[in-house]
Amino acid sequence: MTGNEVLIKGGHVIDPATGVDGSADIFIQDGKIKAISNTIQAGKNTRVIDATQKYVIPGLIDCHVHLREPGLEYKETIETGSRAAAIGGFTTLICEPNTMPPIDSLEMVSSLMEKVCQKSKVNIFTKACITKGLLGEELTDIEKLAKDKRVRALSDDGNPVFYEALMKKACELAARNNIIISPHCEDSQVSLDKAKENKNVAHFPGKSFCHETDFVAREIKCTEQAKGLLHVSHVSMKSTVDVIKQAKERNLASITSEATPHHLLLDDNFRNPDGTLPKTNPPLRSKEDRESLIKGLKDGTIDVIATDHAPHTHDDIKKGSSGFVGLETALGAILTKLVHPGILSLKEIVQKMSTNPARIFKVNGGSFAVGMPADIVVVDLNKEWTVEVNKFESKARNCPFQGWKLKGQVVTTLVGGKVVVDNGQMVC
Repeated sequence: MTGNEVLIKGGHVIDPATGVDGSADIFIQDGKIKAISNTIQAGKNTRVIDATQKYVIPGLIDCHVHLREPGLEYKETIETGSRAAAIGGFTTLICEPNTMPPIDSLEMVSSLMEKVCQKSKVNIFTKACITKGLLGEELTDIEKLAKDKRVRALSDDGNPVFYEALMKKACELAARNNIIISPHCEDSQVSLDKAKENKNVAHFPGKSFCHETDFVAREIKCTEQAKGLLHVSHVSMKSTVDVIKQAKERNLASITSEATPHHLLLDDNFRNPDGTLPKTNPPLRSKEDRESLIKGLKDGTIDVIATDHAPHTHDDIKKGSSGFVGLETALGAILTKLVHPGILSLKEIVQKMSTNPARIFKVNGGSFAVGMPADIVVVDLNKEWTVEVNKFESKARNCPFQGWKLKGQVVTTLVGGKVVVDNGQMVC
């Protein structure tokens, strides 16, 4: 067997990008989609994957992932994060730039991508910083960074750019160079410190970690003035959904947004086993906020489901680090809580987790069109399983869904035609 031909046979294929939704076989040759048909015959050297009574979907694309390498490998590495991704059905990741040192130059991009080539089991792109060192004082070389195809967006990650004039300039440069600004519109210690230091600079008063909508409204204004591209990370509030919906209706710029599985499925009534409210930023919000996110998913205000995979050790969490891991549980949790109850269809989930992120971030995936990379996931929609964090491929265990019984699991993951997950287990 040569290993360069694969036939996925007997599955129900769902691909919103090409309109395929029904029984079909997929023939893969040299890592690319060669044909989709019901009449494909396997050759003697073709590997056949039986997808009978299963669904075959384009590989998931997560546009918001923290892989921690370089500098924080004790939390997660490119290898462990990419293995977690493959197990969860993600074949492409776009990682955040808040490493140590941050991804704020072409040199750092190249250094990161050398490690990706050596270690990753899936496709990985990166975001680059808006400001040097994530400090919010001086812009990076946006023009140079935008020309590098490995860089898919600009973000200062958990630090909103505090100074509006600086953010306006960033949006103008990004628009001129056709690259997405993907800000984290949340309070951070950096922004709170700057607000205290700059008494003469307008800032948002009131309770900390409740300024998401204010920041989003500001970034939308800057993007509309520049006629640029804005992707809002981890929306968590009803008021933010409303502001984004209004901006989309104005249609003065390209505005897209994402929500996380934990903000879609959990609210501030949720508690850890020890009775404490788990810490994440943005924090878990009210039931009304959570329901508005689901409504926003359904009506198209929210374009993407992204995990914000944020690995931390137990000691990190005790010291105040916030966030959850999500790559291995995202699809199962969404299928269990949104698809099986009939709130959203599997096709809609594929759009939010593959088709749309591929389109928004211009990555080569999210489609079974002939000639596309064979990034494919086979899902057993009826497979029941229990989340056990101690069995994760990720180094981290900070998962709010520990112990949940889920229905729907990835059986097989192919990246570029290569089987990396088979029967729910890593094979390489």
